[in-house]
Amino acid sequence: MLRTMIALWLVICGMLLRDARADELQPVRIAKPAGGHIHPAVCISPKGTLVVIYGQVNHRDLRLTRSVDGGRKWSETVPFEHTVQKTYYPGSLTTLRDGRLLHAWNRWSEDTNEKEPRSVLYSLSSDEGATWTVPQPFPRDPKVMSVIRHPIVELSANKWLAGLSDRPLIFNPTTGDATDFGDGRKHGLVPIVRTPKGTFISGAGLRSTDDGQTWQAIPKFPNLKEQGWRHELVCLSNGLLLASEILGPGVGGERIRYVISRDDGLTWSDTFEYHNPGRPIGGRACPRTVELDAQTVGVVYYDVSEDQPGGPGMFFLRIPVARLAAAANP
Repeated sequence: MLRTMIALWLVICGMLLRDARADELQPVRIAKPAGGHIHPAVCISPKGTLVVIYGQVNHRDLRLTRSVDGGRKWSETVPFEHTVQKTYYPGSLTTLRDGRLLHAWNRWSEDTNEKEPRSVLYSLSSDEGATWTVPQPFPRDPKVMSVIRHPIVELSANKWLAGLSDRPLIFNPTTGDATDFGDGRKHGLVPIVRTPKGTFISGAGLRSTDDGQTWQAIPKFPNLKEQGWRHELVCLSNGLLLASEILGPGVGGERIRYVISRDDGLTWSDTFEYHNPGRPIGGRACPRTVELDAQTVGVVYYDVSEDQPGGPGMFFLRIPVARLAAAANP
């Protein structure tokens, strides 16, 4: 009898494990964008609400969708209220320490056309992304294009590090003033993150341990600088660093993976592949990753190939951190 009960228990555990693993790497379709600059952004509120903002129609229809169950189910998409009937270029989402959500996006020099140059607006939400404050501008030189595509780094309540295309700056949202970051060098439109040890890693392949005053080149760093708006760099709370890499020919490549650093950004070699459809990926994917909790990350990306079930789509994929921690150099 005991042996039978043990055998039954093992069978049940195996079924649960298989179900969990099946759920782990099964992308969920969350939208069907029409095309153009889809470029999603994602963040998670302290209450666990996921918010994704993306371009439904090129420069004309910025949409928002939310999930309250860890990305398994998503709400119907709604227009982002402050870009209705205005042109835009997609930006970024960040969760601030006080729980508010920060959405920063790009506008053209005039509200109703696509005249260059572009500059950055931002808006805040205190209710899980349901409503947003009146947009405010980042400092702007009307003769210079300034674009944001990556989350800010909140250094303190009144010090936001924003990696803009023209320069990385420290922005004070209370005064509206800005100063150069570190030594004032231009990094390009690449992500910049700060690790738990206080180290800054730039998508330009640079590392700083003195608040950006000096930088050292990182050997064999993933090529994020080329089309830096397309790629991402993420630091998890446990210190694991993830850089996106899209491999293969064509506009969107054929495979998406993380390149991983376990030593505060000094070396990068291990990889974890999470999208390999066995065909060219439609569009540039523009993956964006968010840490759901200590055990799980989620990544949103798009694949607009017609050669997949359901046609073009934007997807959300849950990935266990344990799988990333166990990843190895292929």
